[in-house]
Amino acid sequence: MNAPQPQRNDDEWLRADQPGPPLTALLRQRRGLLLGALILALALAVMVVAQRPATPSARAAPAGSPSASGIPFFGLFPVFAYDADHQQVVLLNFHAQTWLWSNHQWVQAHPSVAPPKRTGAAVAWDPGMHAVLLFGGEASGNEGLLHDTWAWNGSSWRDVGTGRLAPPPSLMSTMTYDGLLHEMLLVESDIHFGAPIQLWAWDGLAWRQRSVAGGPTSPVAAIGFDPRTRTVVAIAGDCSGFECRSQTWSWDGAVWRELKPAHEPDFAFYSMSLVPDPISGRLLLVTVSSNALGPAPTQTWAWDGRDWAGLQLLGHPGAEVKIVGANGDDLKPRVFAFEDLSRDFNTVRINAWQWTGNAWRTISP
Repeated sequence: MNAPQPQRNDDEWLRADQPGPPLTALLRQRRGLLLGALILALALAVMVVAQRPATPSARAAPAGSPSASGIPFFGLFPVFAYDADHQQVVLLNFHAQTWLWSNHQWVQAHPSVAPPKRTGAAVAWDPGMHAVLLFGGEASGNEGLLHDTWAWNGSSWRDVGTGRLAPPPSLMSTMTYDGLLHEMLLVESDIHFGAPIQLWAWDGLAWRQRSVAGGPTSPVAAIGFDPRTRTVVAIAGDCSGFECRSQTWSWDGAVWRELKPAHEPDFAFYSMSLVPDPISGRLLLVTVSSNALGPAPTQTWAWDGRDWAGLQLLGHPGAEVKIVGANGDDLKPRVFAFEDLSRDFNTVRINAWQWTGNAWRTISP
């Protein structure tokens, strides 16, 4: 039996050769008072930032040479989607670098034009457009919130929806394709607990606002299309003080309904990913558990249309984990997970897994 390891205080100095925790773990520690302080600071900042939405414009993509290891640096709140036409995972990081993953290998793309640098955008595959659709996020350098729409066709990015009719900028946004109504759905919410959300639909040409009467309030962390019930499932936060518990809602194209299952996953503002599991037909969710004492493990949950079931812990405590559903007419359906274990900007490491239907299987070191 291994002896327990001494716990390290992350406020202490480290030796120059001593590795620290993953960078993203530092953002998730002390999730109690720290989260409250962060929310208060963000609320004050948003009152200023939201007054001046950023003005995005197409620009030359950065040269972005591949790292020495040929592995991308995730950075803060990267976005992932699966390009079903080209059978590859698409990653856009906060450096505005586009990386592609297939056959267990990362390759950096070098499009001539790319979306401006950002964090926390909403992204999903649009089978009607045959493109990965990206919306909004926060511009780098404290330059405000974005409300532009971009499409990735496998080789280049194109600005398809910036202007007066676009959804307004939002600090929190999440997106999924509605397989029943054949349109992209975007939910925008706020860090102000209980504030109204906005629901928008993209028909391939333009956005239009939909009703949210009777639906969840802010914050909403993730949405996904449930193939069993043919509805869109949303994970919202019922927050009081510094604590939030999850609420599960469904949208049938006309009406919101709170589902009130017997079990609910832990709520995490920017660390929840929700995709269909093509093997079991359930919705698969990864979330970071609430833990005020230090880095918390990533949890895996499954939704069967009536209740949530906790399945498996994944990866290392505090590390960033994102899941991507690989679905398409000519594909063997799969779900992949990626974990960022980067210790610093020069030491990049990513783990990858594939979902077997009841457990995660490592597919790369």
